[in-house]
This record gives sequence, structure tokens and C-alpha cells, in this order.
Amino acid sequence: MQAQDLKSIKSDLDKKQYDKAKTEVDSYLAKSPDDAVALYYKAKIYEGLATDDRFKSQAPPDALDQAYEAAKKAIGDGKTSKAMLDVIKDNYAGVFNLYTDFYQKGADAFNAAAQSNDKAKFADAMNNFIKADSVGQYTARMEWSKIAAVDTVLVLNIGKAAINAGNDEVTIAAFKKLTDANITGPKEGDNSGYVLPYEWLLQYYMKQKDDANVMKYDDLGKKLFPHVDYFYAVMPDYYNDKKNYPATFAAYNDLVTQFPDSVSYRFNYANDIFGYVYNGEEGVTISNKDSLMRVMGEQLEKAHSVAPNDVLTNWLYSQYYYNQGVDVRDSASKVKDAATKKSMTDRANDLFNKAIPYAQAGLTALENNGYKKADRSHYKSIVDLMERIYQSLNQNDKVKQFDALYDEADKKFVNE
Repeated sequence: MQAQDLKSIKSDLDKKQYDKAKTEVDSYLAKSPDDAVALYYKAKIYEGLATDDRFKSQAPPDALDQAYEAAKKAIGDGKTSKAMLDVIKDNYAGVFNLYTDFYQKGADAFNAAAQSNDKAKFADAMNNFIKADSVGQYTARMEWSKIAAVDTVLVLNIGKAAINAGNDEVTIAAFKKLTDANITGPKEGDNSGYVLPYEWLLQYYMKQKDDANVMKYDDLGKKLFPHVDYFYAVMPDYYNDKKNYPATFAAYNDLVTQFPDSVSYRFNYANDIFGYVYNGEEGVTISNKDSLMRVMGEQLEKAHSVAPNDVLTNWLYSQYYYNQGVDVRDSASKVKDAATKKSMTDRANDLFNKAIPYAQAGLTALENNGYKKADRSHYKSIVDLMERIYQSLNQNDKVKQFDALYDEADKKFVNE
């Protein structure tokens, strides 16, 4: 009787009459739950119910999960199971199809979630990608496929779905599989998507203040993606937050060495030196001020050579000379020897005069931009700097000129 029942189930399965076959196989397994052949038929029937448009509405919500569990139980060690003849005749499609089904279900959920930014749908995508990976690794262990231990695209998708689902634990596990294997994506074509695991893990461990892992993933990122600036650009701020200024400036040096044509990176390097030297914490002694100012000047000169009309670079370049002039002037005021005092005063005035062309270039660039309201604060700051420069040079007519420009700025800069 049992053999006849199995033939009937197989006949309905072959005809893709999955609804009828389900009733039959469920009844059969209720009496013989360990029958390997019936379990394998169940796997194929439930997979059909879940994927055939005619029967999807009738399929249990976990039809694919039940199919996978039934298949594994039916196959056992893959050597002694009575179901193996059917499995081999199917060319293992009874299991391979589940890999495709779970993957497609995950992809569909991910795309739907992307439209609504629904965390629950992203979690659904994540779980189905995980199941697809489980099937893939199962076929590899059974030596039916050559799927790698890290199924790169699938594992990347697990991590991406987990990020959007807010599941850090799964994100970490997925991304570590990729980074531990030094996965960088395809050798030919676009591999930019594979930067994400290294960036995300670096960001995560920065938040955790885990210095060892910060260094690990930053070094990995630099090694495997040397042309991605993130792994260089993030480190100055990382050290700056720790108030480790030597490390901050060393990181900036690595950054501009790797990306020498970046105006913004050179400006930020110079600006952070300026802030450290002139706006640093009270009571902090800066033993290497001269060398830092020399580096600041080098960075400004290189930034200026690339973008001579950049407002911020010109503004900072002007401040660079002005502040040095103030330093020399203040030192001169403490000197008693008249000749030395005059020499230092002349040096201070020379620095003040060097500051003028850069400030003027910044003002001209802002004026040429059409007096936009968004530029007003920069304009007023540079005008104020010019006023202070001319005060230092005792040129009162210029002081009055820029004082008037400052007062008139609010009326000029009204355009959106």
C-alpha cells in the first residue's frame, strides 16, 4: 500500500498538481514521518507550492523552509538514503532550486523595502538571503556544487539588508566573512560595492572606541582599496577627537600624500594646524609651532596653486600671514634694542602686507559670485580681517574703507 501511495504522490508531483500532492504527502508522512522518499517528495511539492503562481495563495507561509528541512532530512548523509536515486535523477534540482527561491525572495523583499524604507521588510530580505546562503553552503558540503565558503554577492547582500534592518550583529558577521577573506569584488568592472564592509566596520568600531579594530579595518581598507580616500580622510578626525595632535597631523600628511591634488584636504590640514596653534586649549604648550606653521604654509601654497580663486584658501592664507605678523609685532614690543625692534617691526609689516593680496582675492571671488546671501558671513569675516590688517599697518584711510564695507554688507548680500 505504501508503495502505491508513493507512486500516486509522485504522479501528482510530476503533473505539478501541488495542491493535491500536498494533501497526499502530508497524510503519508503523518503515518511514516521518516520515509526518505516521501520527505524528498514533500520538499519538491512545497517548493512548487511556494513558487507556482497558481498555488502561492494556498502555500504555507513557511513552505520553502519546510521544503528545505524535508530535503535535508530525506538526504541525510547523502550516501545511504533511499531518496538519493530521485535526487540524482533530478540533478539535485530539488535542493538547488531552493537556493534560487530564497535568493529571489530576499531580492524581492529588499527592493520592496527600498521603496518604503521598511525595517521589517529589510529584515525579511536579510533572513531569506541567510537561508539562501545556508542552502548554498549545504550543497557545497555535500560536494554537489563549487560554491565558495564565502558566497560573496550573497553575503554582501546579507550585510546590506542587515544594515537597513538595524541588525548590527548580523551585519558584523556578514561583513567580517568578506573582510577576513580580503574580498574586494570582481577584478574587472565596478567593485565599489565591496568597499562598504570595510567602511562600515571601521565606522562601527570607531563608535565603539575599539582602537585595535579601528586600526585593523583602516589598514585593510588602505591596503585593498588604496584609491578610496575614506580610509585616509577619516583618520585625522579620529585622532583629533582623542586630542592626539601629532597623530592627527601625521594622518593628514598620509592623506595629502595619497591625494595630492585635493584642495579641500590640503585646506583642512592647514586649517586644523591653524586652529591648534592659535585656538587650542588654554595652557597647552606647543613646542613645534615653527615646524607646524611651515607645514601650514606648504599646504596653503599647494592648495592655492590648484585653486587660486578658492575663497576659503585665500581667507586662511591671509590669516596665516596676519597672525604671524601679530606674533612678530608682539615679540618686538618686548625688545629694548632699537635696531632689533625696528627689524622685527619691519618683518611684522612685511607679513601684514603679504596677507593683503589673499584677503583681497577672497573678497573679489565673493563679489564676482553675485553677492549671494549665503556668502555674507564669509565676506564680513574677510572684510573684518582686512580692517585689522590695515589697523596693524596704521593705514587709517583703509581702515575706514573696510569699516564702511562691513556696515554695507548686510544690504549688498541679499540674493539667494
